[in-house]
Amino acid sequence: MKLKTPIEIDLLEFFKTGKFDYLKLGQTKEWIINNFPDPDCYSPDFLTEEVNIWTYGGIELFFENEKLYLIYSDYWYEGKLESSNQIKLNKWIFEDIDKLNLAFVLKVLNTHNIDYKKKTDKLGVLLRLNSGIELTFENINDIEDIDTNDFHLSSFGLVAENPNRWK
Repeated sequence: MKLKTPIEIDLLEFFKTGKFDYLKLGQTKEWIINNFPDPDCYSPDFLTEEVNIWTYGGIELFFENEKLYLIYSDYWYEGKLESSNQIKLNKWIFEDIDKLNLAFVLKVLNTHNIDYKKKTDKLGVLLRLNSGIELTFENINDIEDIDTNDFHLSSFGLVAENPNRWK
């Protein structure tokens, strides 16, 4: 579906509620193509099983068995989080990606009363917000003996919770 004006997505609201316009995990490709703007490179083959990632600027929709299972972004860590022709992002903390380390993001989440659980392992830090958004922090520059508070946000996504991940 082509729109005359792009829809607006407020990333603060997305992080608080998991709301990304009318999209919900589990919706079919067909429902999304009939009720949401077309992806950046839309063609009829986007409704086939072979095309499992649709892009909207720096946001990606991931499908499995023709159903949406992830709204994701990881393109911005090399530059900035981009909007698309069909989606205008209110970028919130993503206006200045250089400051997106763990300590800064935790402070911002606490300021906005966004609750989360945190898991740290050898590879990085994972936050799961009550909204269903997961944030991954990593030592992206492979700095030896770096404090985890200096790990940088490398991706975020709305995904169904995997209980095994939190054991």
